Amino acid sequence: MSVIFDSSLRPPDFVLHPTDLSEASERAFHHALAIAFRLGAQFTLLHARGRRATDNWPGFPSVRAKLARWKAAGTLEGLAGRSRRASISKIEVDIRDPVAASLQYIERNAVDMIVLGTTGRKGLARLVRASRAEMLARQSRLLTLFVPDGGRVFVNGATGEVTLKRILIPVDPATDPRPAMIRAVQAAQLLEDADLEITLLHIGEDSELGMTSLPDLPFCRWNAMQLVGDTVPRILETAEELEADAIYMATSWTKAGFGRIEGGVTERILADAPCPVMTVPIDPS
Repeated sequence: MSVIFDSSLRPPDFVLHPTDLSEASERAFHHALAIAFRLGAQFTLLHARGRRATDNWPGFPSVRAKLARWKAAGTLEGLAGRSRRASISKIEVDIRDPVAASLQYIERNAVDMIVLGTTGRKGLARLVRASRAEMLARQSRLLTLFVPDGGRVFVNGATGEVTLKRILIPVDPATDPRPAMIRAVQAAQLLEDADLEITLLHIGEDSELGMTSLPDLPFCRWNAMQLVGDTVPRILETAEELEADAIYMATSWTKAGFGRIEGGVTERILADAPCPVMTVPIDPS
């Protein structure tokens, strides 16, 4: 396995955070803002108001006030050049469906990445009503960070500190993991002192993970693990054992077949993930 740093997989220049003004969405807001600011990217906070105006919108955390608090905490030192490149906007639209509102915005703007707050959904609930966050990621086919309403986070909302240092990448023999590996390596740009530990995890006995062709990077340590058992439980257990800050997954977002109530691997990971999950879209084979 060789990692080719494809120039088309450049770091995001435009980050979109659709919000429903919930506490779960606020956790995602912190991640979206920190990523955009540290990459010097354009950042849009989007709310689909629907038929009724909301009283909460004016009270939602101000982007500039949040950055001011992070600056006071000392976590933005040395990032002045990036902040001058960053562009911030806050939009409320009169569209009831948040997925439709987000897709319309994406069609009209060069969005590279979406950051979404999620709540776990399993079993029949997932079959009857698909997660809006997953629908948006599936239909937009953009790099998407899902931030769960519980579990670990890698952005401290009070200080803006980023602790994305331990990344788990599940490897499926039928899916090219290199896009997820490239995105994981790019996480170093979010850190003041880059020191990444990236673990490749393969579930099964049919193949081995080779380490010889992985790039030798001064800021990155590679690990490889091979386990047997049920794929999803093993991935989640390993994320807990390693105290992973994030799970990065290459996914084609192939729709689960009829009768598969639990959905595909990506959907099941999102339902129970103990940390944020970055889905990296790839073309289905």
